[in-house]
Amino acid sequence: MWIVFLLILATAPALVFLLARAGRRLRSRAAEPMPRVYAWPSAGLIIPCAGSHPAMEGALRSLLEQDYPGSLRYVFVTEREDEPAADLIKRLMEDYGAAKTIDHVVAGRAETCGQKNWNSLSAVRFLGDSVEVYAFCDSTHSASPDFVTRLILPVARKEAPFATGYHEVVPGDNEFVTLAYTITVLGMRLLQSLPGCTQPWGGAMAIERTTFEHSGIAGFWAENVVDDCSLAAFLPTRRVQVALSPAALLRTKSAHHSFDVWWAWLERQILFLKFCVPAQWRQLGLALVLLALAPTLALLAFTGWLFGCFGTVALAGSGLYLAATAWTLAALRPLLPRHVPILRLTGALWLTSFGACSVYLKTMTATGIFWHGIWYEVGPGGKVWKIVRGKQGRA
Repeated sequence: MWIVFLLILATAPALVFLLARAGRRLRSRAAEPMPRVYAWPSAGLIIPCAGSHPAMEGALRSLLEQDYPGSLRYVFVTEREDEPAADLIKRLMEDYGAAKTIDHVVAGRAETCGQKNWNSLSAVRFLGDSVEVYAFCDSTHSASPDFVTRLILPVARKEAPFATGYHEVVPGDNEFVTLAYTITVLGMRLLQSLPGCTQPWGGAMAIERTTFEHSGIAGFWAENVVDDCSLAAFLPTRRVQVALSPAALLRTKSAHHSFDVWWAWLERQILFLKFCVPAQWRQLGLALVLLALAPTLALLAFTGWLFGCFGTVALAGSGLYLAATAWTLAALRPLLPRHVPILRLTGALWLTSFGACSVYLKTMTATGIFWHGIWYEVGPGGKVWKIVRGKQGRA
């Protein structure tokens, strides 16, 4: 029994250690100098926009200030003409229209798929064959001037027809929820770098237009709830290789992050896996149970020793778990955008472990996804069965 106890305690630090090692390799790849490319493909940057996020204007301006060496045109997409995001786009077109090729597409309401999918497809139809590469980007993350160049690089070099980047959270404080959000995103990014785990991220991805057309992505998206997670299962069936571009990294600033916002975001990420890639959802469940079980057993063992129920093995196991956790987090800490005290990072890790495990258990009975005020009833593979707008549609 004690051997099982010690093995479980070792599992969580081991997972963090593996991610830290992957992160060091990823950081080295991201720091490599830009290789020479003799012919950059023309590209259309598609940016679906919705709502009135406070970071949106700064993020969109950073995207409009790209130094891509090839031909680049921008397509902003909104559901309606009269929403706050549309007003912002009009201002940006006035500010940058003389120097950039910018269009605004009004997509209308989605009826058979996620609204973001519908927005992206509307932009694809608008661009047609006027560009060689379709690039997709979220509207609330800041980009460095070479972001689009780095994102399209694997496609331009013919390494793969599909390239993906990712994002990192820049915490503005040391509050536990902010740090939990930070390390959750970091963990997902580092998983991308593991062999066989690279998957598209809808916030930063680029694909050859011909591959997009021939693989049937448009028809697939037109019935699906989400753009990226669904492709994780779809692209292998079309033998479309996805390359990770480590330096194509967007940045998300976060301070005083709301627990409810983090919880809802985490629930969506897990639900996307459940419906689109159920095998990975089950694997994630096992990992989350182990991550939550390790500190629980360590606490129970220490409490049991304190009251005389267990011997020194329990105390030693708890102590080794804490030491191993601190050591592995110290290895992970340099991958964060700024220094975070180990004790705060440890508390954030435990919040993430227990929170993610709780959310996972909740998703086991879910029949749909609530996203941006829309309830999507979803079937196998992420196919949308029913759409109900407004909170009354949430089950």
